[in-house]
Amino acid sequence: MRRFLKSLLIHSVFLVITMSVVAQDKNAPASARLEKLFWEANTLMEQNKFAAALPLYKEALEIEPEEPSLLFNGGLAAYQTKDFATAANLWSRLKKVDPADWHARAKLIQAYQALGKLTERDTERAELLMMWKSGKDPELAKEFEYCREQFQVNKIKVMAFEHFELKGDRALRYVFSILNEKEDDEDYRISLGSYDLTNAIWHERTKPTPKPEERLFHLDGYFKGMHATYGMYAKEPTYEQVRDQVIKILEARINPVSSSTVNTAAPEPAQKPKP
Repeated sequence: MRRFLKSLLIHSVFLVITMSVVAQDKNAPASARLEKLFWEANTLMEQNKFAAALPLYKEALEIEPEEPSLLFNGGLAAYQTKDFATAANLWSRLKKVDPADWHARAKLIQAYQALGKLTERDTERAELLMMWKSGKDPELAKEFEYCREQFQVNKIKVMAFEHFELKGDRALRYVFSILNEKEDDEDYRISLGSYDLTNAIWHERTKPTPKPEERLFHLDGYFKGMHATYGMYAKEPTYEQVRDQVIKILEARINPVSSSTVNTAAPEPAQKPKP
């Protein structure tokens, strides 16, 4: 099962060169205030006191408006308080300061999704995929997925991940991880996949025979001791279509077309996901 850390992926250290230059500047009081605000805000973030942390990050940004750590963490604080407009603004500023920061792109995708700005979301997504395909960032090149969205259905918290490519005999496109009440672990998951075995059977039994490059996708739920299939798709559905189906499943408005009580394990991720 996936493991989810409660602590946020915050930037905990200023750029050394920035701090050293500011510290040697004649405005030493400003430097001390900047550092104090930064660490106080980070401490509040670790305590999940996001609303209290946000104004501290904003105050620090008045002193150092292009500091990447402040922009990233301030965006996190805003996002967690559902101030998505501020989150998008801060992460957009970070993107201008550091265009190579792929984490900022992933976060912007989440913020624009929350704001309903789908054109902007798709632009950031396309740029993130290009960055991944280029292989220029060693860290990003090692990733197989990114967190595309975090949302809630009633009181159920969901983290949606998109895989960068369909890979392996049990390839996945989207994984919707349903968190437990403590939000530090996955309770169960719903995924859109396209497995080699299922495709082989589909190609063999379907008339007219699908083209070699065509794939069959299926939406599955992997629960403790149970597997359920909610739909089959001869054409890959869009994220919006899959998301809508997942919400209906969580609201108990869709029943599975088939299920099994056999403990059929879901494809396991190769590494821990990051929000």
